[in-house]
Amino acid sequence: MNFLKNMDLYQGIILLSVFLLPAGGWWVNDLNNQIAQSEQALDEATRPGGFLEEIGELQKKIEMVAANKRKTSDAIQDHSTYFEGQILQVSNNLKKNDFSVGTARPVPNTIGRQKVNDYVVEIKWGKGRDQQVVPLDFLYAVAFNCESGAQRGVTSGPPSVWRLRKLMVANAIGDDWYKKKNTPAPEYEDKWNIKSMKFARREPKAR
Repeated sequence: MNFLKNMDLYQGIILLSVFLLPAGGWWVNDLNNQIAQSEQALDEATRPGGFLEEIGELQKKIEMVAANKRKTSDAIQDHSTYFEGQILQVSNNLKKNDFSVGTARPVPNTIGRQKVNDYVVEIKWGKGRDQQVVPLDFLYAVAFNCESGAQRGVTSGPPSVWRLRKLMVANAIGDDWYKKKNTPAPEYEDKWNIKSMKFARREPKAR
């Protein structure tokens, strides 16, 4: 104890250094190890196929799933807007008043033991005798757009929940032949009236 009482400032610094130098050396060595591990992790993350690239791809997938979920929800909750958008993409000559989208009417059904509701939407074309005459390519395009959910400028997306349920067409020229009871020509012209067009989506019933 007399040694501590007689210790001057320089001796105290020397004594303190004896204890602090090993602790400081361990701390510096630990920092060096952490820096080395950080640099290694940064190198692994930034290299091609590394964590940052993987995180970026996962983020894009998450954003795509969220966007697809919104599209699917919109196609269900606001089916009129969905069908109008898909059909109007078929031709620049189409107008909203060329057709009308009906309400989604539930039709009870049973698949095996599972009870479901088929929500059926009717697309009506023209009014009264003023029926729109369309080629078969037009019908294929309408069915494809409504079933696929495809949009202009979008190369990928979720398939639509809607499926073509019923399609009835009649040849526009053949109707006149039938009414006049004339013999039809060997080949019909590619001119068709849409008599009935319905799309449906299936939803299981909650038990």
